[in-house]
Amino acid sequence: QAVYFQDQIKFNEQFQAIVGLRYDDFDTDYRNDRLASGAANHKIKTSDDLWAPRAAVIYKPLAALSLYTSYSEAYVPQGGDQLSGLTADNKSFDPEKFKNYEIGAKWDITPELAFTAAVYKLERLNQVTNDPVVTGQFIKIDGQESKGIELGLNGKLTSAWSVAGGYAYQDAEISSQVGANSSSSRILTGTDVGLVPRHSFSLWNRYDINETWGVGLGIISRSEMYAATPTATTSVTLPGYTRLDGAVFAQLDKNLRLQINVENLLNKDYYLYAHNANNITPGAPTLA
Repeated sequence: QAVYFQDQIKFNEQFQAIVGLRYDDFDTDYRNDRLASGAANHKIKTSDDLWAPRAAVIYKPLAALSLYTSYSEAYVPQGGDQLSGLTADNKSFDPEKFKNYEIGAKWDITPELAFTAAVYKLERLNQVTNDPVVTGQFIKIDGQESKGIELGLNGKLTSAWSVAGGYAYQDAEISSQVGANSSSSRILTGTDVGLVPRHSFSLWNRYDINETWGVGLGIISRSEMYAATPTATTSVTLPGYTRLDGAVFAQLDKNLRLQINVENLLNKDYYLYAHNANNITPGAPTLA
């Protein structure tokens, strides 16, 4: 159960502020019937009282331009398959905590076209990740830090041509070593975080040929990334890829609209995601 409040305060035509606070009361009752009833982690109960603040200041030097700075905290309680990896030694229900610092801008180039930009730093504490030594077990990482830039463009370039897209640069690193110095499976401070590409880009275009027919073309691109956070001796890299998608739209009448989407138009072979370094998911072909 949770309760929160948020208020947006307008001081004048140039300055506004947003303040908010959220409280969560989160209870977990975990039971593993595969273990003997006397085992240390056969039954575990825990409770979290979480306070998450947020605040932002917005400055509008022009009617079409907004500049802002913000700070926020958020929590994610442990759950799902993370609980199946508990042992008597590593059981910990402490929630993951996120601290986000951000500076950004929004510019309405025209009434129907907006450009956004943001620079941020995200601190992630008490993160759960796959144990690099014991498959199926989970470990806690004391710290992870991500720094990045995000750019976005959304709206209409002409009355018939609309776009939605963006570019992101993200540098995500482990900020605290995991494991002893003598362990070959230790994760070193400064190691790149798995499943986080440095560069990603997407752009979707829609062009309405007439009042009935329209076509769409999109591009999704991502640089290489690790399948899992590397240890001191082991790493697996997923190569980057660029994929094209398409669509056809038909507005047959005011009550009936049809749409056909085709993903991966050029039947590109690529790797989309990884559960760990030896459990990797390929992207779907054009005709799956």
